[in-house]
This record gives sequence, structure tokens and C-alpha cells, in this order.
Amino acid sequence: MTYRVIQWATGHTGKMVARAIAERPEYQIVGAFVYNPEKAGKDLGEICGIDKLGVIATNDRQAILDMDADCVMFLAGAENDVPGALNDVCALLASGKNVITTPAQFVYPKSMGPEFEGRIVEACAKGGTTYHGLGVMPGFIAENVALTLTRMSRKIDLLNCYETLLYNEYPSTFQMFDLMGFGYEPDDPTPMFSNPEVVAEVWRHSCMLVAEAVNLPIDRIEGFRNLEMTDKDLHVAAGFIGKGTVAAINFGCQVISNGEPRIVMQHYTRMCPNVAPDWPRGDGWTIEIEGEPSIRAKIEVGIHGEVHTDQGCLATAMHAIHAVPYVISSASGILSLADVPPSWGGDAFHIKGTSKN
Repeated sequence: MTYRVIQWATGHTGKMVARAIAERPEYQIVGAFVYNPEKAGKDLGEICGIDKLGVIATNDRQAILDMDADCVMFLAGAENDVPGALNDVCALLASGKNVITTPAQFVYPKSMGPEFEGRIVEACAKGGTTYHGLGVMPGFIAENVALTLTRMSRKIDLLNCYETLLYNEYPSTFQMFDLMGFGYEPDDPTPMFSNPEVVAEVWRHSCMLVAEAVNLPIDRIEGFRNLEMTDKDLHVAAGFIGKGTVAAINFGCQVISNGEPRIVMQHYTRMCPNVAPDWPRGDGWTIEIEGEPSIRAKIEVGIHGEVHTDQGCLATAMHAIHAVPYVISSASGILSLADVPPSWGGDAFHIKGTSKN
């Protein structure tokens, strides 16, 4: 079977998806949507830095809706326009195309409220299609991997899932500065993540998914944000971080059940290895279960000196690609990460050479 795929958005991770699909003979890219008008009219391969693919990118939504395809890889950066992204997702589903999407707010539609979830359910019913939200963290580690580990537990007091990454080589100025708040004074309200309620939106959806999967009552879900400043000027891929401004951020949220934190999902991120020396270190993800038995599982990314943030984005891309077969074969409606059938990345064993990340 050949999986006919449309690539929606060609940002950092979106390009990785397109490059990896192009090297897999069982997949065929039949269309590409771009937001930047300067990319429209160009070959998708040219946009992604590989040989031409014979697929011309467009910023015409109707042209994409009119295409015949099995699945849309929806990798839009939806943080600034969740309603707009929802409109696009629902239109795609209603047009008869399954959708796999990666924005954090879209991992678990139920967490966004009955209207949000209801629109997706209605669109799936109209198109006879399946919707699936995923990622890495959020979207895989704290959901699929963590839930699997709970099978070894007699008693669980606390499930703590966290990501640790050095972001000095990550090039997105918007995500690092405008969104997360690096390079700002600690009390500056300008960055989106200066508001703990906005911070909670990164993990709240996954927290709710896991809690409901294990039937844990939820009193409330709280967001938090802790900061550390740099004692020297820093020049990083995303821009300049001045002395005395934010250079390390710990953010996340926790599920409070019966008055106690029971599930925590968080991120420890730095722009310099020497900042926040007491925080956890590493480049990857950790799952800790306090209980009986106590468990710590570590998953590192970029173990041979690769750019860790690129490797994390590539992991997201591959999770999306490997989901295509089971999403296409699933019943119509919303497919939660807690309901994913057994699936593997077996095709990765057959890829020759090294692709450009």
C-alpha cells in the first residue's frame, strides 16, 4: 500500500517530515501547504534542501482541500492562532483526509473543552476520517512511555516526567524569546510564558490524558515557571541574551489529586551549560515514578554529539510518520495516544545512508 500524504507547513520539524517521507517508497507526498508566500510556487524538495520532489507548494487552502490524499501531516505552529488551526484541521478532516498533528494544544482535544472536541468529532464524522494528536514531549514520552512503565508498579505516589535540553543551537527567535522568555528581565510580562496559565497549556493536555487513562481524579491542574539568570552575555542561535536576563527556564504543570501533586510534566531548558547548576542535566527525557518499585527511566537524544534540539525535532517528525499506517486504518473519530494500537518504526532499519536533518 502507498500512503498518499500532504505536508502542511514547512518549518523546522515540517521539513524533517518531508525529507524522511521522501526516502520511504511506501509513502508519496502529493501536496504541500506553506504559510510564507515566498515559498509558494516552489518545489517542496527545494524548500526542504533536498532534490526536487515534483510537488509544488501552495498557500491556497482550497487547493489542498480539493486534493486526493490519505493523510495530512499538520505541523503548523498553532500557539498564536489556535482557532485558525482548528478551522484548518476540521476542514481537512471534513474533506475526507485523516489528520496527524503536533501542536501541544491538539494532543488531547477533550482538554480544550466540549466545543473544541465536538468540532473535531463532527468533522471526522462528515469526512469518515480519523484525527490523531502526537509529538515527543508532549505527545509520546510522558504519555505512551510513561503509561507503559506504570504496568510495573504496585503503588505510585508521583509520576514525574521531564525534558532537559540545551537550547543554545535552536534557531527559532519566536519560540526562544517571544514565547519562552529567554533574554528578558525575570519580571517582564512580555513573553507569553510569563503567565503560568499559558505555561500550563504546554502540558495540561497531556496531564489530563494520563490522569484520565489511569482513572486518577483531578482536583485541578496548575502551571509553574522558575527562572535563572546569566552572569555574562550570551550569543546563541536565536539571538542575544544579555547579562542579568533569563538564561534557564523550568516550566510545566502538575495534576493535583486529593490535595497532592500526583503527576508532574515539566521542562528544564538552558541557553548555557553553566546556568542553573542544581537543576537536572542531560539532553533528552526522564520519567521518574515514586512508589513501589521506584523507577527512573532516561531517554537521551543525540548521543554522538549531534545538535540535541534537532534530534528532538527529528524524533517528533518520525513519530508522526510512523503513525500514518495505524491512523489510516483506524475507525473514524478521535484517536487518543492512550488508545494507539501496537506499532513500531521497523522501516527505519531499511533506510540507507544519512539524511539531512
